[in-house]
Amino acid sequence: MGPLVRYPDALQQAPLGRLISIAGHVVEQHWGRYLAEHHGLTSAGMRVLMILLRAGDITHREMAELCFVRPATLTGIVDTLERDGFVSRRRNPEDRRAVQLTLTDKGQEQARAIIDLIHSDRPLTSVDADPAKRAVIREFLTEIITGMSDGDLRRLNRDSESDTESPTGRHPC
Repeated sequence: MGPLVRYPDALQQAPLGRLISIAGHVVEQHWGRYLAEHHGLTSAGMRVLMILLRAGDITHREMAELCFVRPATLTGIVDTLERDGFVSRRRNPEDRRAVQLTLTDKGQEQARAIIDLIHSDRPLTSVDADPAKRAVIREFLTEIITGMSDGDLRRLNRDSESDTESPTGRHPC
């Protein structure tokens, strides 16, 4: 049990941005454990399967670009996926230097099972089980994602001028 769980008052007093940061971290850890225990995958492995399901066969280099990692980093991820029967590698007949990644039947089955779970839209907590609260949470999170995903730090700088804390609950410097 983490220190914040043992001290719920600390969560009640934490800035909202800090709570979002903590919640994202906790959800990511929980999701990683679920993927490992129920699907034999890491988050990185799941990303590869999802991309292959959507894009079809692509080269190792293209996959690395889509996963925002270097080809050398992707090699270990693909090694594990291939060992576990989720993907296969083959040389591109047109360019023998290029390695083509292909989703196996087992990989397709796992990817579709994960997609079904993601799209089931089951409530994560008792709070988001309430449709009205769920709508507010969805609007709030959507605005955070769209407002911060463009890499524009002007809003962050403007907010830090009026307050000493950033949206993550940390001092901006």
